[in-house]
Amino acid sequence: MEKKQATEIKVNIAGNERALGGTYANNVMVHMNREEIVVDFISVVPPHATLGSRIVISPANFKKMMKAMGDTLSRYEKEFGELPAVTGVAAPAQAIQ
Repeated sequence: MEKKQATEIKVNIAGNERALGGTYANNVMVHMNREEIVVDFISVVPPHATLGSRIVISPANFKKMMKAMGDTLSRYEKEFGELPAVTGVAAPAQAIQ
């Protein structure tokens, strides 16, 4: 049985200045429905919270993203030390509309 070789596809990614500069977030809210998952990245400075970025993604791509994030966190902890376990989830008092 022949093994198929993986084909590498290179993609050039363009971004505007705001996207390239990044957005600070110290909180995240995740919402879902059957077709999509919505991830809100929020900056909370009491008594205010500001939505910095909203990502709408398919459940299949969200699963891929979570795998990549888990792999990255494992590499981070290997290099810099294990992070303490998360005991609770902080969220702004009101959901963003």
